[in-house]
Amino acid sequence: MPDAGRFSELGEQGSRAVMEAAAVLERELSLGLADAKAAGDRLTGEHRVDQEEFDQLVRRVSENTHQLIDAVSTRLLGSTTGDAAEQTQRLATNAHDVLDLLLNLSSLAPAFANRSMEGTFGPRQSPAEHPGEAEGRHG
Repeated sequence: MPDAGRFSELGEQGSRAVMEAAAVLERELSLGLADAKAAGDRLTGEHRVDQEEFDQLVRRVSENTHQLIDAVSTRLLGSTTGDAAEQTQRLATNAHDVLDLLLNLSSLAPAFANRSMEGTFGPRQSPAEHPGEAEGRHG
């Protein structure tokens, strides 16, 4: 484990950078809430996860989080030198790599969820297979 003392020079500047970046990320995430709600409604109403909708959410999270990592590391690198700067750069690179790995793994989630829901609720049927449901049955 690296010596935490080497990061003491980041102190207040690092905290300020993180707080500013978190505020930007919070604004960006709030913009994605409508998409997340639509995906949640589809999951509970239709018992399925739409792959395209899910991929769109993952893209948004990926872009925003990579930008957050870049913004924080840029702020920190601007005020550090030597070992602390090298360590900050390595941490930023590792954060990007871990994020990519997790998001790539998450791309499997819709297929697993849909398979599980099909096993629980039965095969999905399109509205064309049940025209009365699509139009609203009248007794």
